[in-house]
Amino acid sequence: MCGMLLALLALAHGGAQRQLFRQYGQTEGLSNLNVRCIAQDHTGYLWVGTDNGLFRYDGGTFQIFGHAEGLANTEIIGLAEAPNGVIWAATQGGLARLSGKRFVTVDFGVPGEADGIVFDPAGVAYVKYPKGISRGVPGKDGSFAFKTIVSGDIQAITVLNGDLVFGLNGDVMHMAGGMPQSVGASVGLPSDHWEALSLDSLGNLWARSPTRLFELARGQARFVDRSIGVPHTNEGRLFSDRHGRVFVSSLLGLVIVEGNHVSLIDSAHGLPGDYVGPMLVDREESLWFGVDGAGLARRLGHGEWVSWTREDGLLNSSVWAIRTDALGQLWVGTSGGLTILDAQGKVMRSWTSHNGLAGDRVYSITPGPAGDFYVGTGPVGVSHFDGHGRLLRTYGEDSGITADQASSLLVDGEKRLWVMGNGGCFRSRTALGAGRTLTFERVEIPGIPAPRSFRHVILDKAGDVWIASSGGLLRFDGKSWKVFGSEEGLKALDLAAVAMGRNAIWVSYRDAFGMSKLGLGPDAGKVTHYTMQDGLSSNEVYAMAFDLSGRLWLNTDAGVDVLEEGRWWRHYGSQKGLIWDDTNSRALDVSPRGDVWVGTSGGMSRFRRADYPIPEVAPPVVLTSVRGVAREWQTGDRPVLPYSQRSLYIRYAGLSFEAEREVRFRYRLNGYDQAWNETNERSVHFAALPAGHYVFQVVAVNPSGLQSATPASFEFTIRPAWWQSWWFVASCLLLAGFLGYVFWHLRVRAFLAQKELLERQVAERTAQLRESHRQLEEIAYFDILTSLPNRRMFTEEFRKRLAMARRPSEPFALLLIDLDHFKQINDTYGHNAGDAVLVETSCLLRGIVRESDCVARLGGDEFAVLLFTAQDPETVESVCHRILDSFAGGIPFENTTLSVGCSIGIAMYPEHGETQESLYKSADVALYEAKRTGRNLFCWHRYQTGD
Repeated sequence: MCGMLLALLALAHGGAQRQLFRQYGQTEGLSNLNVRCIAQDHTGYLWVGTDNGLFRYDGGTFQIFGHAEGLANTEIIGLAEAPNGVIWAATQGGLARLSGKRFVTVDFGVPGEADGIVFDPAGVAYVKYPKGISRGVPGKDGSFAFKTIVSGDIQAITVLNGDLVFGLNGDVMHMAGGMPQSVGASVGLPSDHWEALSLDSLGNLWARSPTRLFELARGQARFVDRSIGVPHTNEGRLFSDRHGRVFVSSLLGLVIVEGNHVSLIDSAHGLPGDYVGPMLVDREESLWFGVDGAGLARRLGHGEWVSWTREDGLLNSSVWAIRTDALGQLWVGTSGGLTILDAQGKVMRSWTSHNGLAGDRVYSITPGPAGDFYVGTGPVGVSHFDGHGRLLRTYGEDSGITADQASSLLVDGEKRLWVMGNGGCFRSRTALGAGRTLTFERVEIPGIPAPRSFRHVILDKAGDVWIASSGGLLRFDGKSWKVFGSEEGLKALDLAAVAMGRNAIWVSYRDAFGMSKLGLGPDAGKVTHYTMQDGLSSNEVYAMAFDLSGRLWLNTDAGVDVLEEGRWWRHYGSQKGLIWDDTNSRALDVSPRGDVWVGTSGGMSRFRRADYPIPEVAPPVVLTSVRGVAREWQTGDRPVLPYSQRSLYIRYAGLSFEAEREVRFRYRLNGYDQAWNETNERSVHFAALPAGHYVFQVVAVNPSGLQSATPASFEFTIRPAWWQSWWFVASCLLLAGFLGYVFWHLRVRAFLAQKELLERQVAERTAQLRESHRQLEEIAYFDILTSLPNRRMFTEEFRKRLAMARRPSEPFALLLIDLDHFKQINDTYGHNAGDAVLVETSCLLRGIVRESDCVARLGGDEFAVLLFTAQDPETVESVCHRILDSFAGGIPFENTTLSVGCSIGIAMYPEHGETQESLYKSADVALYEAKRTGRNLFCWHRYQTGD
């Protein structure tokens, strides 16, 4: 018993490292934290049985299966997947299997509790209950015929190599010829309550009881006790992976057996709790287990990362510098001082300013030529230690180092110590040696004005010194300096770190510019830049180092990136086992055995590559739900949706748990858009889709770019709306034709009516124009007041008559008539009276002459008459007498009679003139003579007169 306790103490305290785990509980939807069993189905879903409900995990959320989903009893004791892919659950109240999205109860021939269930390759079910085992043979219709085949105190039950193996009454048995036969006691297995049995990938048989662990190695004749170092448990659980590792539950944590090595992970080193229950290694080789009362936990990564924090012995969790020595000891510089760990990770010694360290913030560590170490601190100082971690001497400002901190240290080929800092670059004046006291000189670099920041220094194989500074990349070959800047291809001069490897010099930048590679030798002058677009997880690169396999490791503010063979190999962050994502400057070291050490602001992590390859599995993609407006659809359904329900909400998941938060998705909806859409979301909503046939497809993509081999798909059809149906469209076409005909007919009628209207309007307009023309002519040729031809028309008529008279030489008479005393009437009675006289005069004249004669008003009180029918003087004079007589009675106006007379001048064609001018002049002279003679009379030209 004492030996057991010592073994447990050695197991528990042999190393202080921790691993990282993610805990799953109520936040993720796992509402019950007492996990009883875990299984992964062929699709990739993780199933978790608890004291109150069965849960299915898809990498994002847990979906519960309880009473509402058909489980008569929700205390889940065991889970198994049949060869046909159906999930079965053993519960406190019996047996159930999944059908669609609901569980149905299965009668296994025994009422009450089912403690567990397993299947053989032929699909035969074996159900364990408290007093026996019931065997169920599947029928063609999918039903099972159960029958009890073993009775007694049954403990473990499993199928190994196709055979049923179980614990019975303290022994381990297997079925042979329908009868149980012992395979335990006969080969050295003591009688015990064997609750778990497992056959590992190497062919070794393991048996676990609450207090003991035994192994029957392949090819060996007897079981061997492997209980040393394995704590007790209340319920024995075992799980073996494909690499020969065996995972053992216990009350004190998780036990991992790898060959002869036994390790324990407990709550003091990262485990969410100590009491570990059921375990599972999934297809990505992530380790899952239940922790009593703490829910479900998953180890981040595959065990290649272990970590240390202040809780594990570091002086501070912010780690700035790491170095491993030839003995495997680890020198760790933190914000609290220097810690030295032995090869097993146990703290050996710590140094701070209180016990002689130059400063409490350790920024750099470099080995000396004699197995010793130099440690750079802030405030500025360098402490010298021997190989056993004993402090020998400390150098500060009094030694010539005047920077604010020792950011980076280096011992060059001449064994002189270089110190980099903010504000200066310093070098020891003499070579390092036993018993020598060092002094330092500031190194003046041509082309680099002071003050400058010198951040990182390395030594290449040729002995040249390379420095990353705020003024560019510097190289010292022992004689002269060369400065590399923008002309050599650098994106900026302010550098953070430098590394040498693969025939190139690599630099990172103080600002977020990523990293650059400057070729050397045959590749001299060739510059390659790397940023997030080329695969970096961040453009903030703090430190760089090559491991023993030639892989380039980068510290960033988003974790660690690894470059292998020119491509980004893998990214490590807190989701894959790194203690913290925000790494620190120069806190990156590769040990002689090939381990990679990374310092972060949350602790220190060590990467040790597994002895076996870690599978890179493309994430399977599944549709977790498809909801329409009125119902939810199964993924295999092909619904035809009415137009009124043309919206769908589809949820999907990538069943990759290792990178569950980094999985991306690409989806498309064939029939709507052939292009793939990329998203981090796990759902998509299609609203108001048009009628048609659609196929939704989605694939999952892991951080390495691997995507699901087969898309998850859902096919559906949306019926056209009633107004889009053929009969409606045909009816609309017929109606449109009819309406078109009616419209055409009405249009023709309207056109004809319009034509008629237009013709009437044209006719009316023509008449109006004619009338307007007539009115214009009347205005142009007639006197407005008397309606007699005016002077213009009289002149034209005169000219026409004169032309006609010339041909047969027909005589006619021209009378010029002027009213006597007309001005006196205007002045006495007004213009209205004058107008009345003029109008009456025109009436009198028209009444006296014939219609063929022409009477005109020439203007004012002057009138003219062309007598075409009077060809002799007697007739002319007769007309003149009638004119004079017509004025004898006066002209009535209002209440009076106006006394008016007239004078007439007569000229005869051709006697008195043969032209219009001469004839008119003759008549005018005669008129003048009539007025001169006494008025109210007529006169002939050449002074012929008459009364």
